[in-house]
Amino acid sequence: VDVTLVGERYLHACVLHQFSSEPPRSLRLVARARQFSSFVLLVGRIAPGSRFEPMAGLIVKDRDDLSIPLLLETIPTPKEFRDAIESLSPEQQRFAKAFREMQLSSTLFGVCIIQIKPQLELLLNLPQDSLTKEIQLTQDLMDLFIRYQVPPDLLSYDDDADAPAKVKLSVVKEHVATLLSTINASQQRELDEARDKAQKRKLEDEACTNTKVMETAILMGSSMSLRSYARMGSSIEVTRFAEAGVARSAK
Repeated sequence: VDVTLVGERYLHACVLHQFSSEPPRSLRLVARARQFSSFVLLVGRIAPGSRFEPMAGLIVKDRDDLSIPLLLETIPTPKEFRDAIESLSPEQQRFAKAFREMQLSSTLFGVCIIQIKPQLELLLNLPQDSLTKEIQLTQDLMDLFIRYQVPPDLLSYDDDADAPAKVKLSVVKEHVATLLSTINASQQRELDEARDKAQKRKLEDEACTNTKVMETAILMGSSMSLRSYARMGSSIEVTRFAEAGVARSAK
């Protein structure tokens, strides 16, 4: 998919001098975001025809501070390249030259920054700058899209295109509130089910423990008093213990 990128463009260049005895320098890409701000960071290379080929991307938001090391490879100078392939066969030289031309055609490193709020406004059919002061709404939208992978059709405005901006924004807010309410209710049901399962498992473990204690008491004979049995922390009714003792005595 081809995407047209518009906006400001900057070209930076630097010359790094290095002696043969020095270790290679490590370069890092640093990205920071302010509170309640977010953007998409794409890194790649500039291909022929003014095309940007992204290789990786991530979302930077809410005071994220990233420092990513860049693994760069130094391309030899023309003289170094000629000296290196001088002893190769003609076929190997042609392959090495073709590979070098491919390297030289895409050696320009590119970074693309895409602001998320304007893209959200386009996605939700909202007027420009509608989300500028809607901090909580923007946070909820980001959470729904990133965490819950909600389709944008469930949140976008799809009524009268000539409606005022406040009306469009209120409709999107209602959609967001409805989805969040549904998600919270589902999470609460899952918590209740997990709590019930844990309580059931606890009761089953206690019942199993009490049964083992009673069997141990029967094997030890009827010399164990009710008071000693109670000190063992059993929750079995005293009548069951007494009946078990009577049965043991009858045998």
